[in-house]
Amino acid sequence: MAVAFKDINFSRLVDKLSPCCLSKETCGVCDRKNCLVGYGTECIKECMINKVTYVMNGYENIPITDTKVYDKENIMNGIIDILKLCKNCKENHFNNCIVNILRSCYEVILLGEEKDYKGSALLYINDLKASNPEIADELFKRYMTRE
Repeated sequence: MAVAFKDINFSRLVDKLSPCCLSKETCGVCDRKNCLVGYGTECIKECMINKVTYVMNGYENIPITDTKVYDKENIMNGIIDILKLCKNCKENHFNNCIVNILRSCYEVILLGEEKDYKGSALLYINDLKASNPEIADELFKRYMTRE
């Protein structure tokens, strides 16, 4: 089942995403549309304004060519928060869900690409083991210890 609007703490999403940015001073310019953190923040804002849990064409518009440097620890913690928020939607997985969009933004930052999500946090972490065993192990450890 997809996540309901009332079940999302949008402030927490912003609080987890914001520290991933290393500041305008690091990048030289702030271009929110072409920045994974800026894009994710704008998607959160759009959901809050419209009181929905999805962004039309949100997944397709993720700026996957963003190559800026971000804070890795905060990125990993953000992924875990997103995985904890996921309701293991399985066949009801929706690419334009804000949870999926943010997870995908975090993935591009951490892994350099989006990963297939099969609607289950544990399946997702297990699938990561094939290409990124160290990251998968760290995410699993954090997932199991985070409430």
